[in-house]
Amino acid sequence: MNNRREFLQRLGVISLIAGAESLIPWNSYAYSADDTIVLKSLPPSELFSVLDLSKPELADVREALNEKGYDAALAALLSYYRKRFPAPETGTSAHQQISKADNLCNHVFQWGPYPAANYGPDIDWAADPAGDIEWVAAMYRFFWVSDLASAYSKTGDEKYAKAFVDLTEDWIRKHPLEKTVDCLHPVYGWKGYPWLDLQTGIRASSICSNFSVLVHAKSFTPQFLGILLASLYDHQLKTEKMPMGRVHNKAIFEQQGFFTVIHTFPEFKDKERWLDIAIGITSKSLLDQTTADGVQREWCGGYHQAVYSDALEIESRVKELGRQMPESYSKRVRAMADYIFGIATPDLGFPMFGDTGRPKPSSNDRKTWPLYKVLANEGKNFKDPKYLALAELNRGNLPVNGSIAFPEAGMYALRSGWSTDDVYMALHCSGPAISGHDSPDNGTFELYAYGRWLMPDTGFYTYGHDPKARAWHRQTRVHPTLTMNGKDTLTEGRQLFWESNTDADILCVENQSYQDLVHRRTVWFSGKKSKMPFFVILDEAKGEVKGDPEIHFPMAPGVVNIDDEKKQITTGFEDSNLLIQVKSKRPVSLNSEEGWTAWEYGKREPRTSVTAVYRREENEPISFISLLIPYKGKKAPDCRILSDPASLVLEGKGIVEIKVEVDGQKHLFRRKI
Repeated sequence: MNNRREFLQRLGVISLIAGAESLIPWNSYAYSADDTIVLKSLPPSELFSVLDLSKPELADVREALNEKGYDAALAALLSYYRKRFPAPETGTSAHQQISKADNLCNHVFQWGPYPAANYGPDIDWAADPAGDIEWVAAMYRFFWVSDLASAYSKTGDEKYAKAFVDLTEDWIRKHPLEKTVDCLHPVYGWKGYPWLDLQTGIRASSICSNFSVLVHAKSFTPQFLGILLASLYDHQLKTEKMPMGRVHNKAIFEQQGFFTVIHTFPEFKDKERWLDIAIGITSKSLLDQTTADGVQREWCGGYHQAVYSDALEIESRVKELGRQMPESYSKRVRAMADYIFGIATPDLGFPMFGDTGRPKPSSNDRKTWPLYKVLANEGKNFKDPKYLALAELNRGNLPVNGSIAFPEAGMYALRSGWSTDDVYMALHCSGPAISGHDSPDNGTFELYAYGRWLMPDTGFYTYGHDPKARAWHRQTRVHPTLTMNGKDTLTEGRQLFWESNTDADILCVENQSYQDLVHRRTVWFSGKKSKMPFFVILDEAKGEVKGDPEIHFPMAPGVVNIDDEKKQITTGFEDSNLLIQVKSKRPVSLNSEEGWTAWEYGKREPRTSVTAVYRREENEPISFISLLIPYKGKKAPDCRILSDPASLVLEGKGIVEIKVEVDGQKHLFRRKI
C-alpha cells in the first residue's frame, strides 16, 4: 500500500485541486448523495454497539464487556488485534525516513517540492503554508502516517508511535462529522474539505495500512483504540451515506478506503451490508469511467494507474472476504492492465498526456523504472508471460508487432520494437475527458528514439500553487498539434483509420478543433524493421476559422537548429537526434520560442519549440506534410518531401498519396479511408 502510494505521488496523481472539480458530464450513477442527511460522529463509548461481538474470535471481548465493563473490553480488543497482526521486526531505515519522522514528532510537516513547515503545539490542520491546495489535501489524507510507522517499525522507538497517536487524536477531536462534514476551507472556500470523498478514502487507507505496525506500541492504548475505531466507523458512515455521485477517479479511491476498512476490521456488524453497497457502487464506477478497451477516461496515465491499482486491490480484498466482484468488473481490470502494457514507453513510463508525470530513470536497472513492478505484478495476477517479459525485456515472450491502438479511448503506441534502442511514438486524440485532468491537445504525440526523448510532452508541472504556470502548460500551442492563431482547441476526437503490421503503421484521426474547423491528422510509420524508421504526418483542415494555421514542434531540452531555407529542424545531441522537414501548400516560415517541459510535480526545464506557419487565404483548405526522422549520431540524413501539399485536401474518403525521399531511397505512402 505505502509503496504504491509513493509511486502514484511520483507520477503526479493522488491529487485533486478545486479547479479540477469542474467536470465534463459523462454519465451519472444510479445512486446519489442526499444533501439533507445529517451525520454525527460515533462516541467511542458506543463502539461495541457497532461491533459483532457474537464472532467466536471476539469471545474474550464479549466476556470482558459483560463482566468487567467498557475499559476491560477495550483492553481485550487491543489484545485481540495484537495477536491478529504479528509484531514488526526492527531493522535499518533510511536516514531520510527517520529525519521526516523526527520532524513529525515536533509537528514539522513537509510535502511535495516545498520547504518544511512548523505547525506549532496547537495544529491548524487547514493551514496552507505552501500556498498550494495540494499541501492541505495531503495533510487531510494523513500522508505523514507511513513515515511514522516506518520509523517505529525500523527502530522500535516509542516516540514515533506516540506522535501518531497524538496527531491522530488531535485530528479526530477537531473534526467531528456533525461540525465539519460541510465546513468551508478558510482560504479556498472548499466545502467539506476534511471529509471530501478523496480525503476520506485515502485517510482511511493510510490508517488501516499502518495499523498492524502501530497497534503494538505502548502508546497505542485501549482508549486510543476505541477513539480510532469509532473514527473509522465515521469514515464508513460518511462514505455510505454521502458517496461521490459522479464518474471520476475519486469515486474509486473513496471506495477503496471503504473496502480497506471492511477488510482490516471485519468485526464491524455492517460488514456484509457495506460489501453489498461497495461492490455495486465500485463496479458501476469502474465501468462508467473506463472505455471498453480499458482506458480510464481522464486520459492520464497516472490516474489510469491509480484507478487500476485500487480496482485490483479491491477485487483481491473482496475475494479474501469471501465474495466476488462481477465478471464485467474483472474483465475491465484486465483490459486496464493490457492498456498499461500496450502504451508503456521504452523507459517503462506513461506518455505524459494531461496531468501525468514521468520520472526520469535514475539508472539502467529496469527494476527501478516506474512501471517495472506494475508489469511484474500483472504477470503474477493474470498468469500471462507478456507482462513480465516487457518488465525484463524478454523479447521471446513479447508480440512481434508492438504497435497498438485503443480506438475508443483515442490512444495509440507506434513502435519499431520494445527496447530503449527502438523508435516509439505515443499519440492521443480522444473524446471529452471526465474531468479537468486532460489538456486541449488532440493530435498531440511524444517521440522517443535510440535511448532519448526527442519530443517529450510539455508536462503538467503543477496543480494548485501557480495557476498561471498550469495554464501555460495546458494550452494547445505548446503541444505538437495544429492550432489556428495559437488558440486552444476543442477536444472532440475520433479514429478514422488504423492499420498495423510488423513493418508499418497507418493511423488517421480527426478532431473538431474549433466550432467551424475540423483537423485531420494521418501518421505513417514505415519501415519499422529498417535501419532508420521514420514518420510522415499529413495535417489537413477545412473550415471558416479566420487566421493562419500553425503546426507546433516542441523539442527536447538542448540545442535546436533551424534551417529556414530547407524548412528543416534538427536537434544537436551527441548520441541520437531528430530531423523534421515541413512542406505546405504555401510558403512556410519556421519560428522558434522558448518554452518548458516538466517531468515531475513542481519541476520543469526550458526547451525550444518551433512553429511552422503560413499565411492562409480566407477559408481555403489547409494541408501540411511533416517528415520526422530519428537518427543515430550527429549527421542528419538527406531527405525531401516530393509531393505537393496543395493537392492534399480534406475530402472525405478520397485516396491520398505522399512521396518522400530519405537517404536516396524513395517511399510512397497511401491512405484510403
